[in-house]
Amino acid sequence: MTERDRFIDAVRVAALAAVVFLHWLSVMPTVTDGTFTDQIVVTAVPQLWPLTWLGDVMALFFFAGGYANWVSMKSSRERGESTGAYLARRYRRLVLPTLGFLGAWLVVELLMWLAGLGPWAPLRHVALGNTTPFGPLWFLGVYLLVVTLSPLTVAAHRRWGLAVPVVMTLGVAAADAAAVLLDSGAPLLLNVLLVWMVPHQLGYFYADGRLRRLSLTACAGLAVAGLLALVLLTSLPFYPRSLFDQRWKVLTMDAPTLPLVAEAVWFIGFALLLRPLVEGILADPRRWSLVSRANSLAMPVYLWHMTAYLVVVVTLGALGIRFAYATEPSALWWLGRPVVMVLSGAVLALTLVALDRVQRVARGGVAPFGFVLVVAWTLGFAVRQEKGIAPIAGSAGDFFWPGAFATYWWADPKEEMIVVSMMQSPLGRHYSHLLRGLVVQAIAE
Repeated sequence: MTERDRFIDAVRVAALAAVVFLHWLSVMPTVTDGTFTDQIVVTAVPQLWPLTWLGDVMALFFFAGGYANWVSMKSSRERGESTGAYLARRYRRLVLPTLGFLGAWLVVELLMWLAGLGPWAPLRHVALGNTTPFGPLWFLGVYLLVVTLSPLTVAAHRRWGLAVPVVMTLGVAAADAAAVLLDSGAPLLLNVLLVWMVPHQLGYFYADGRLRRLSLTACAGLAVAGLLALVLLTSLPFYPRSLFDQRWKVLTMDAPTLPLVAEAVWFIGFALLLRPLVEGILADPRRWSLVSRANSLAMPVYLWHMTAYLVVVVTLGALGIRFAYATEPSALWWLGRPVVMVLSGAVLALTLVALDRVQRVARGGVAPFGFVLVVAWTLGFAVRQEKGIAPIAGSAGDFFWPGAFATYWWADPKEEMIVVSMMQSPLGRHYSHLLRGLVVQAIAE
């Protein structure tokens, strides 16, 4: 069992919070000819370009993903698993929640058609390329490709080290040059992968310890170098100040270019500079437990946050609230942002509660009528017989038993782990389930 890296989990949670906050703050929706469309406010007000330098934090997700894939592959090799088994496990973490998200949308669509409300069904009114509600899926598509290539990129890292992200960066620069010379966005299709592979590759340097050994001065130097490169590149006539380059579209997205690589370096350097402070804060078990819980919600929050936003905007628009839609960011629209953001948070919270209940029923929680389907009882303890519905987290084959006043033990042969808790509390079941959840969440595969 590998202990989770608290700094990496904090980076992931902070990046997710920034993405959700800035999407809810800056996505400007409108309805044109019955179709819901949106744009980022920076495209309407170019003077807001500093928001893109501070808020386009996707590189941090790939950096954390590089670390996670390195650790997962190392653990897989130590267990004697094949590359296919490693990839299957990584795919499941991404694909299953995504299929659930898309399936929910299809169910709503189908039910509305069956109820005779087909003309009002949502999918026909959402424009392709919107941030709302399916925009977040681009990241998952690219990340799946990066995961697929990770056995090769890990091997390349072990053999060539720093040369790998350098060559990737040169590839990004070459694609940018080709796009300018040909006056076409076609060469930038390569950048959809290469730009994000650079911070992912840097995640390997953190996983193998090299970035962790950097002094604070070196971390500050890395951040400053990335920021200076970003200033220099966006001072050239080839790149706008904003990191949302509107000149070319690739697969309905703004084409990624070399300034995004510079931004990745600046963000990663800045995050590493804060690492001692973050690790000191998370040494408190209560704070760490909050970050751990938030980290376990990362996928559903990422997938569903723009659906929550859509529900709020459409509802406010139907009620005649004037700041719901806008083509220009007026004072009224800005004043309405806090209302929209708070309501979106409430809808997202309700969505997460509903998803948690569905997941418990479907694969690991309480059965619809409270029956436990996969745990059997024998003389002296209970055994989880297989994967499926059970009231507590764990692995097939683990065995356990509670004692009086919250004392509890369990053994998990799959994870090679035995846990004994001697807590004394009248809330026995509550704490035993909480302890199990925290321990399982702390396991890095």
